[in-house]
Amino acid sequence: MNKLIPQALLASLVAMMSFAVVNAAEESVEDMTRLLKLRLGTDQVEPATATGVDGVYQTRFGNKFAYLIEGGRYVFIGDLVDLKMARNMTEMSRRDLVVQELSSFDQSKQIVFPAANEELAVLNVFTDTSCGYCQQLHKEVKFLQEAGISVHYFPYPRGGNRGPGYSNMKKVWCAEDKLSAMSIAKGAEMGSLASSGDCESAQYVDDGYLLGNRIGVTGTPALYTSEGVQFNGYVPYQQLIPQLLNQ
Repeated sequence: MNKLIPQALLASLVAMMSFAVVNAAEESVEDMTRLLKLRLGTDQVEPATATGVDGVYQTRFGNKFAYLIEGGRYVFIGDLVDLKMARNMTEMSRRDLVVQELSSFDQSKQIVFPAANEELAVLNVFTDTSCGYCQQLHKEVKFLQEAGISVHYFPYPRGGNRGPGYSNMKKVWCAEDKLSAMSIAKGAEMGSLASSGDCESAQYVDDGYLLGNRIGVTGTPALYTSEGVQFNGYVPYQQLIPQLLNQ
């Protein structure tokens, strides 16, 4: 005589088996970065996540994206491109990282030159007051504002606290009128900066430098749209405006 398994017991067994499968999968994904952490000598490696490509998992250390295969035994570093969809999957992840990091730097820490009328786009700029191309870009900010583009400045002293613009940038961020101070520091206006850069806001210069390093800034000006798209270095306003407005 066949003995039927009660429905309640059967449901319980199925749930236990499903839980065990999920746990095993989570442990496998977590273990996937073990060798990479060992070879890098650091635990600062992001958990592996599925890419949508069978057997390929994405991870990140610093601002570098890496892909693990064969359970984490092999790694390749570079861009993963979907040829059929003509989509750079790594670039999409890179943009998400930029957006996330930029949003972590509160607007009160930025120096914002707002759009003259309705805001149509935002340009995020990592800047150094001693950088020649930063100075040139700043002289063209008025054209961006007139076109409906707000410019958000993030401090990025080249060379960190030993950089040539470090002291002046602290003075700019400590100034009562930061917009005017930025223009003076970049030679777009006449005047002199306050003698001291010792204030609570001076810390933002160091914070901006660390932020830039996290997303891979290597030089100034470093330009990013609100969607995380990066422009390589200085771009003349005649070219920059249509690119920002026609995204």
